[in-house]
Amino acid sequence: MLVCGLTLCNMRSRRSLTVELGPGLNVLVGPNGAGKTTVLEGLALVLAGGTLRAGTVRDLMTAGQDHLRVEVQLDDEGTTRTAAAAYSRDGERRLTADGAVLADSDRWREGLPLRSFVPDDLRLIKGGPRRRREYLDSLASRRDPEYSSALQSYENALAQRNALLRTFRGGTDGAQFVPWEKIMAETGLGVSKRREETLAVFIAAFQRMHHDLTGESVDAFHLTYRTNIAGLDEAGYSDRLAEMRSADKQRTFTHLGPHRDDFRLVRAGLDMRDCASQGEQRAAILTLVLAEWDYLRDVGPKPLLLLDDVMSELDGTRRRALLEVIRRGGQVVITTTDLRYFSEDELHRARVVELADGDGADAA
Repeated sequence: MLVCGLTLCNMRSRRSLTVELGPGLNVLVGPNGAGKTTVLEGLALVLAGGTLRAGTVRDLMTAGQDHLRVEVQLDDEGTTRTAAAAYSRDGERRLTADGAVLADSDRWREGLPLRSFVPDDLRLIKGGPRRRREYLDSLASRRDPEYSSALQSYENALAQRNALLRTFRGGTDGAQFVPWEKIMAETGLGVSKRREETLAVFIAAFQRMHHDLTGESVDAFHLTYRTNIAGLDEAGYSDRLAEMRSADKQRTFTHLGPHRDDFRLVRAGLDMRDCASQGEQRAAILTLVLAEWDYLRDVGPKPLLLLDDVMSELDGTRRRALLEVIRRGGQVVITTTDLRYFSEDELHRARVVELADGDGADAA
């Protein structure tokens, strides 16, 4: 599935904007404020069901307007589809596929996965472990179709146990806990194992991508997986949960399990969260995004890659390396303020879309 183009209405500074895209590399060029990032935000809003950057959908609406709408034209193996999302300032949402109402964006997330790089988004490294777990879950679900079902079963049992911790008054040996703890032990070990296996496979893709972009040794970076159920079997997991009921009741939540898993980026033996500059962290995020994009191209539908102002983050050598990576295939949209970051040959191979301060867009 490919994006042919999109139309924005009442997004940020653009009351109206239509852009056409090609199947390979697309370069959106224009001055600051022309709406380049807004195009990427529109794609993310429809195809991923969320905002590209921190904030709410209301933040995307043009000042003084009470709604926004985005339509994305898709080529689905020769059939044209229209994916649309409309939001009102009071919180109403309407998602459609060829005019038919959708409950969510799952159809597009599954058919056209989206991966993006935004220079100011360091949350994957600097944020809490929940974001990193979600990142790993998205990789695992692509690699293993049964993973999402196992994760959902675990989370349902976890929610039931947490509810009992908050409300149960019969002591710490209550039989009500047993069935939920049994399900947690059965499914939790599988969730953690699949995450670890996925990360072990993905580490190789990540290290190769880092080498391709920088020329550094593939061993320079590592991704380290952390779980508090390491070494437990199913019986041991259940026993630990039973032992921890009293302490968990004081906490009002379950302490043991893959819902507390995490992974860290480690370079030269140091955790990048604590021992890397912001520039180094952004470079690591870019490597992760590109490695995931490259990895997902081999395990499912080719993802759409959105890169916001990435060329200004790189020196000349790494720009060339990035564009060589992109030539491996798939649809990519890059925003920039300066076409001089690209060679004539690179621009000749790409679809260049010029955005001006006013409404409208022209393809060069």
